[in-house]
Amino acid sequence: MRSIHRQWSVDTAAKNLDGLMDHIAEDVVSYEHDAPLRHTGVERVREVCRRGLAASSGSVGWEVPDLTVLVDGDVAVAWGLNRMTARPPDGTATESWSRGTRVFRRRDGEWVMVHQHLSYPYDPETGEARTDLTP
Repeated sequence: MRSIHRQWSVDTAAKNLDGLMDHIAEDVVSYEHDAPLRHTGVERVREVCRRGLAASSGSVGWEVPDLTVLVDGDVAVAWGLNRMTARPPDGTATESWSRGTRVFRRRDGEWVMVHQHLSYPYDPETGEARTDLTP
């Protein structure tokens, strides 16, 4: 699980969309930050990732610094806070944090993500999503 997350970080920095899809199941269900909130199938998740990578003309980064992993047989769950960074060519940096939970199954000897749930914390007074929080 940790090596898959590390590789996703490397692939994000390289904007390697094919690499990001290497451990995504064909029948994945991903609950994303933006509408539509549920994306079913690897091609739908691929499009979300493509749009995310294209949103920054400069560098982009993704990591889960507090990754927790639980494995039992052919099922694994990984969760933590996602840190996204983007630095356009003009040098201004942006950072956002969200929560992520990912479920993996071992299929034919390979771990693939079958479910993902991403969410932003929210301000209970306004109900608005908050991405500018540092853990």
